[in-house]
Amino acid sequence: MTSRQPLAGVRIHLSGSAPDERQEEICLFVNKLSSRIFSEGGSVVHGSHPSLSKPLEDAARKFIEAGGEIGSLTLVRAQKFAVTDEQSAEIEIQRQYATVQVVPAEADGESRSDLTPMRDWMADRSDVVICVGGKWWDTNKAKSGVPTELDAMLELGKPGFVVAGFGGAIAGYLKDQQSLPSRLQNGLSENVNREIANDTSIERIVETIVNQIKLLPLVRRSVSRGRNFRILALDGGGLRGAFTAAVLAKWDDMLKSGGGNGLISHFDLVAGTSTGAILAIGLALGISPRDILKFYQEQGPLIFPKDRKLRHWLKSKHESSTLRDLLQKVYGDKKISDTSCCRLVIPTVRAKHGQAEAIVTAHSPDRTAFRDISAVDAALASSAAPTYFDESVWDGPIAPESFLDGGVWANNPILPALAETVRYLKIPLDRIDVLSVGTMGSESDFTESLSRGKAGWAPNSADLFFAAQEHGALVLAENFLGPTRHLRVNQKTPMEIKLDDAEAIEDMTERGNDVGKDSFVAVRSRFLDGMFAPAWQKF
Repeated sequence: MTSRQPLAGVRIHLSGSAPDERQEEICLFVNKLSSRIFSEGGSVVHGSHPSLSKPLEDAARKFIEAGGEIGSLTLVRAQKFAVTDEQSAEIEIQRQYATVQVVPAEADGESRSDLTPMRDWMADRSDVVICVGGKWWDTNKAKSGVPTELDAMLELGKPGFVVAGFGGAIAGYLKDQQSLPSRLQNGLSENVNREIANDTSIERIVETIVNQIKLLPLVRRSVSRGRNFRILALDGGGLRGAFTAAVLAKWDDMLKSGGGNGLISHFDLVAGTSTGAILAIGLALGISPRDILKFYQEQGPLIFPKDRKLRHWLKSKHESSTLRDLLQKVYGDKKISDTSCCRLVIPTVRAKHGQAEAIVTAHSPDRTAFRDISAVDAALASSAAPTYFDESVWDGPIAPESFLDGGVWANNPILPALAETVRYLKIPLDRIDVLSVGTMGSESDFTESLSRGKAGWAPNSADLFFAAQEHGALVLAENFLGPTRHLRVNQKTPMEIKLDDAEAIEDMTERGNDVGKDSFVAVRSRFLDGMFAPAWQKF
């Protein structure tokens, strides 16, 4: 059994830049520190300051040449520094030895100084901060980033180390804030922190800091170096899944055109409800997003034929057997736990008592109840929308069970996906990233129906139900994850597109294609960066 490295899973924010007068010393320190962190199993997060690019690159490339991982170094930059052809070319070179994260940040006029979102992102994603050098303190303290980044980490209760012996902004901050060594929360006394701050011996500083970090309770299990556990969450919405499929297909096409692996290889878990379940299961079985989109385009009119109004008053509006037969042709007889390339969470409802349930792959010893369920049965269990399709019946290991559409309680599957990941996979909440894709929504004003009784509410009740549920799930997800670990991709339409409107498939496809193209840069930076999901254990 391979022994675990002392800094495994620990992410260290290296905050700093090298002023011209001490550039050689600071660059040497950064190189030695980074090399040591990499060798001990940790990773370095840095805000891509040009003055430290070379020592970080040298350390990362040397580590990779020795068999190390690219994800050991994460370079973060604001979106406004990733727009020109020259900047894009620079990023592609950096991806050879580092993970590059492009973070949206508001520009402050022409000064381009407002990097607060980027700094918050680094603070949120890191366990400890080490500060060295920095600029602007003597001329414009408000523009000085190193003290700001240190304070952002300390405010979150995370430990910091100050290396001020080489001058720069952090030295100025230490001079002005004499109490700083007592506020670093790193387990060392004020006197020791002051000694580190004033020391100029590179070897001694590196040894002292790294050894102390090893003693701190920062190690994160089940999480690799700089990579978070990644969830892809796909909403329900009937045929509006064509929009979602088109978005995924565009991302996959653009990723592969640049020589990258398929989209699904980047995700540890995929959650999908109703039509999102059909998409999620298809992706997990290795079906390309483009082929899934073709399924919606070609089979959608068969699943949801027109002129079923009379039938709708007497029984379910559409034939469940048709959907089953078509899914059988695509999925075959495969079982989700046997053949899925990633973990799955598929919300559904037990019909007998209306109990919320999630069909999951057997990814944990205590999550094996649906180990033998077929891909077809799992998809049908989540997509049996009341009044649209009959309940889905699965011949379970004990007795037949009936299921209804998971959209009844989790049309947006973010929350059940998070619960599964934290509770059963033991992934810390601050080590989870979620990419959430909707099925469009409308800009409907429901107040117009308020005073019109049942006649007014009946046509819009389902739309209101899904809109409120979706919004509630997103609000809670934002509260749990914050903007740094959650990205939502969707589009609002002036007019509501019905769940079974087959005539709108091509329009939805075009919309999805455009949204996928427009969002690709942000999605690629945060989720499709070449850091693939490791193989998962099946029980």
